[in-house]
Amino acid sequence: VEQYAKLVDIGKPDFIEIKGVTYCGTNDASSLTIKSVPYHNEVRAFGEKLCSLKEEYGLACEHEHSLSILLARKDRFYKEGSWHTWIDYDKFQRLVKSGERFGAEDYMVETPSWAVWDAKEKGFDPAETRFRKVRNHPGKSPPAQPKEPVSA
Repeated sequence: VEQYAKLVDIGKPDFIEIKGVTYCGTNDASSLTIKSVPYHNEVRAFGEKLCSLKEEYGLACEHEHSLSILLARKDRFYKEGSWHTWIDYDKFQRLVKSGERFGAEDYMVETPSWAVWDAKEKGFDPAETRFRKVRNHPGKSPPAQPKEPVSA
């Protein structure tokens, strides 16, 4: 983590996205295996450690399913007690078309409560429907099916 902190010192980015690898199977182009994929708590721990070394950054967002977290500069994106890491795309497009100089502060909006660090939703938009795949692995018993109520 200390070496990454040194890279942050060089680049001084506004945002740092830390993402675990998504395993897509074995192929000749990569030596990664499923063992290379970190758990979300490991990605979180890495970000927490990096923020402890770089105090100008805070733990802004996370998306558990993507194994990703977002660190952001507190001085620019933590305003009035909340993170502002999302983009007003309509405003951004208007600013681009205007030809005038602008910065992230000109089109940033407050991060939704479900996407902030430590939200109970862990980055899942509650307005979206989440589907959980039923996995039927060879050699394993299928999950128990709920029993239908018996009518009298």
